Amino acid sequence: MYAFEESDAIDATLDAVWQTVSDVPSWATWDPHVLQCGFDGPFEPGSGGWTISRLVSRQRGYFKLVKVEDKRSYTTESPMPGGKMLIINAYREAGPDRVEVSRRVEVYGPFTPVFRLFWAKAFQGDTRSTFEALGQEARRRTAEAGSAR
Repeated sequence: MYAFEESDAIDATLDAVWQTVSDVPSWATWDPHVLQCGFDGPFEPGSGGWTISRLVSRQRGYFKLVKVEDKRSYTTESPMPGGKMLIINAYREAGPDRVEVSRRVEVYGPFTPVFRLFWAKAFQGDTRSTFEALGQEARRRTAEAGSAR
């Protein structure tokens, strides 16, 4: 197994962050590494989707939700040759309008050395830009909801 984890704090409300990350069809509109995506079903374990990433081969990568804790975390599982990749995303309030975000990536199976050699560094480095974009989108959604009142 190979794993890495990144974390940061972003300026946003936990509700807005959760609304943003659980709206999978919108990921391609705000996440800088997602070119396209699709999702079937509610945001709960067993539902699945796909993404086309700027970082990894630009082909569809499939995933399913394997764990969801409302407004706390979600875990996706993606098949890899002879193994799998888990991405564990977690969120917790870190103060007024501040959320600590973290992402842990775990890669299992014989494809692990290939992933580590070709994509791990870029994938890990891109995580912080995803956190930043998540904060921007969550704040945009909050402002939009406020102006609709």
